[in-house]
Amino acid sequence: MKSRLQFAGHPIHAMVVGFPIGLYTTALVCDGLFLLLHDPFWFRMAYWAIAFGLVTHMSAALTGLPDFLAVMRERQEGHELHDLKGAQRVATSHLVFGVGLLVVQGLNLALRNGGEMPAGVSVAMPVIVNVIGAALVGLQGWYGGELVYRHHVGVELPGPASDESHGKHKGKKHS
Repeated sequence: MKSRLQFAGHPIHAMVVGFPIGLYTTALVCDGLFLLLHDPFWFRMAYWAIAFGLVTHMSAALTGLPDFLAVMRERQEGHELHDLKGAQRVATSHLVFGVGLLVVQGLNLALRNGGEMPAGVSVAMPVIVNVIGAALVGLQGWYGGELVYRHHVGVELPGPASDESHGKHKGKKHS
C-alpha cells in the first residue's frame, strides 16, 4: 500500500521518524552521562533533546496518520494488504505506543524543571521515565517495522513486469 503523504515519491513519515528516535535516544545518553559525570550540562541537554523530540514526534505522528487511516479504511474484498486484520492490529498498536510515548515524554519534560537541576530533589524520576520512554521507542519502532516489512504499508510494490519494461529505462529492449 503506497504511502498517502509523499515527497518526490518518498514517504514523508519515513523521512521524519528518525528525528524523534534520535532525539529521545540522545536524551537517554545525556541522562547516562549526567549520572556518570554529575555535570548539570547533561541534564539540561536531555531536557532540550526531549523538547525537540516532542516537536518532531508530533510531525511524525501527523505524517503517519493518513497511512493509519488508509489501513483502517481498507475492506476485506479487493484490498491491497494480504493480511488486512493483521495490518490493522499492528497499525493500531503502533499508534497506541506512539501516543503513549508522547504522554510519557511530555511527563518527562515536565519533571525536568525547565532543564535546571531541581534543588534538593532527586533526579531519579526523570531518568526512570526516560528509560520507560526508550522502551516505548523500541516497541513503537518494532510495530512500525512490522507495518513496512510484513504488511508493506507505505511501500509501493512493483506490479507484474513485462519483458519490455525492466528498470528505469522502460521502452528499451534488453538483449
